[in-house]
Amino acid sequence: MIMDKTASERGFRTAADYLTASKQCEIRNLQSLLSLCELVVACGNLVHALQRERGASNLFLGSGGNRFGQEIARIREQTDIERGAFQDTLNAADGHLEHLADGTRMFNGLAYAVHALSELDVLRAKVSALQLDAVLVTQAYSAVIQALLLIVFETADIAADPEIARALVAMFNLMQGKELAGQERAAGSAGFASQRFDSERSALLVHLIEAQERCFEIFLQFADEQSSARWATLQQAPELLEIERMRRSATAPAGSVTRGPELADRWFALMTSRIDAMKQVEDALEHYLSQLCIDRLAQARTCLHQNQLALGSLGSHAGFSSEPFVLVRAKPLLNDGSDVTVAGKSMMDLLQYQSQRLQQINNELAEARAALEERKLLERAKVLLMTHRKMSEEEAHKLLRNMAMNQSRRLIDVARSVIDMAAVWQGQ
Repeated sequence: MIMDKTASERGFRTAADYLTASKQCEIRNLQSLLSLCELVVACGNLVHALQRERGASNLFLGSGGNRFGQEIARIREQTDIERGAFQDTLNAADGHLEHLADGTRMFNGLAYAVHALSELDVLRAKVSALQLDAVLVTQAYSAVIQALLLIVFETADIAADPEIARALVAMFNLMQGKELAGQERAAGSAGFASQRFDSERSALLVHLIEAQERCFEIFLQFADEQSSARWATLQQAPELLEIERMRRSATAPAGSVTRGPELADRWFALMTSRIDAMKQVEDALEHYLSQLCIDRLAQARTCLHQNQLALGSLGSHAGFSSEPFVLVRAKPLLNDGSDVTVAGKSMMDLLQYQSQRLQQINNELAEARAALEERKLLERAKVLLMTHRKMSEEEAHKLLRNMAMNQSRRLIDVARSVIDMAAVWQGQ
């Protein structure tokens, strides 16, 4: 008691001060995460609008500018509305983003996205003037979309709450899978509009279809029960059968010609219906994620209040305990993730509980972080193959997949082996 009073009188911070600061730090992190989750929602809405604009642009170019001109103007207006909403959300989040524990990659990603969006009007002008072909237009729109999806990925990577991290991993993979479906819509629209699918475009469609399925598998691995149920319902949609028939037509032997430009409109309508249904699943997941962040923030504030009450009631022996201090006790935490009632606990009890809680959080985060790390490794391996073997992205992925099948290894293990060879290739 005397030592504590002396420390306080001399202006030293006590254990209680640091315990309170720990919880306040958690609250600031959750506030930043809530702002980022709001930004994730804005990203999703803007991505959806850009995906539709990309598909419409491919129809316009595939017809030589003779069709879909009015639709493009309407779709661009909707994109601009979502672009403004994204910028407003980003501006509102600025104050909270300053408190990110490690915001370097996030701020780089934001800079990339803002720059990519600033180039959108130039891209539109070239599309309207028929100065670009469908392949280049798809690549340009896809680059803008990937810049926005990078924000979602980085948000998942820095999330410190296990359940929020799982929801964000599910969200990213659903968005990425939907983006690949959007690329499929664009490539198919261009092919049907021009009435021809060469071997390169057919191979691209096969790659996009396979890549979608991988994303959706990871989405289901991390999604909550309601999101999984919504996805199962989506898979029963009757238009999927017609989409499969058109896919088979588009991926038939090289040089095949598909008659009738009206098929381009039908393909675009079918794929748009499918992607819009995915957006409904995404919207529901976004609502779940936002509510989860709000609930976690409320729980943290309640816990801070409880801690302050308990610390204020500690007796003169509060800083001491007959029990030795350990980082993690065997006693389990509550399964619902909420904090235990702390009234009447000693200082050592509070410290031990906080340490135990942080340890459990780290353990639960491991699975979500592993999924993100695997994606980083796979993308890095593809970039190495694209750089040193002069391959396209789909060719690089196909090579990795074939190596995994031939060697009876996991795809991620093959990717690690490719990365391990990076030094050899760079020395060549």
